[in-house]
Amino acid sequence: MSSTILLWKDMHEVADKVCARFGLTYGKIMPETKKLARHHGACWPCKKCIDAEHIDEKNCSEKIIYLRLHQLNKPRVALAGKTILRTLAHELAHLREWGHGRTFDEFEEEISEFMRELGYEV
Repeated sequence: MSSTILLWKDMHEVADKVCARFGLTYGKIMPETKKLARHHGACWPCKKCIDAEHIDEKNCSEKIIYLRLHQLNKPRVALAGKTILRTLAHELAHLREWGHGRTFDEFEEEISEFMRELGYEV
């Protein structure tokens, strides 16, 4: 997909294909929020897991992925599709690897490579 326009449905389609390929699950993908004050994306456990002290937040199967769609200081200017997809790959990697170590980096690259195989520029 070489188009510079990345539609919201495209992000869900890509995320669903990545999850099917790697055996991942998420609850939903949400657009930018105040939680993304300085970041392009975030991956948070669902409210139910945060509220339930007995559930390990890292193992929440309904994590919410937040993605920034617009430039931080220019809210009317969209980020490039490539940047959004790179952020999506990063946040999807958090569904398996919570931290930012070598295993995380390798898994993020696997996801990015799969996205390229699907025809997306990452």
